[in-house]
Amino acid sequence: MRSVPSLLSMIDEPKAPAPTVMPWDYIRMRREAAGLSIEQAAEPFWHRKEHRADVERNFQRIETVGFRVKRLWDMSRSFRLNLTVYRQLCDTPPDMHPRLCLACGWDEWSAQLDAEGFDCTWSDADPQICTRCEQLRRPLFEQRLPNFHPTHTPHGGHQIAA
Repeated sequence: MRSVPSLLSMIDEPKAPAPTVMPWDYIRMRREAAGLSIEQAAEPFWHRKEHRADVERNFQRIETVGFRVKRLWDMSRSFRLNLTVYRQLCDTPPDMHPRLCLACGWDEWSAQLDAEGFDCTWSDADPQICTRCEQLRRPLFEQRLPNFHPTHTPHGGHQIAA
């Protein structure tokens, strides 16, 4: 005789909300994927020793939770970053953000080669990550859930970068 399933077993358990990549997370993910510290990433942007501290402080600031830059400078001297994706992360609600690799921040519109030299794509084994991160066994970025992100920009948090 077959047992009748209980009502509780028929109810789907609520799924945890998907992690959200915010602008400050994206910058950090791309920098860390390039294997750079803040000091290393900032180095190509200062030309005199007296500018070093200011440039490093700016790099730290753009990775600060809640901080959005209206006009982000070209970071290609240090690491690859899609400025369009950054703008979308700043200007659209989290449910409208582009799909990003949850390990390195790669997006499907950016050229990137995987570890075998082929064009990067989404992993078949884990669709949250790209094939490069799958091959390198890169861990997922530790993200904050949407309710841990500020819903508004704190006073002074929305600055114009030089």
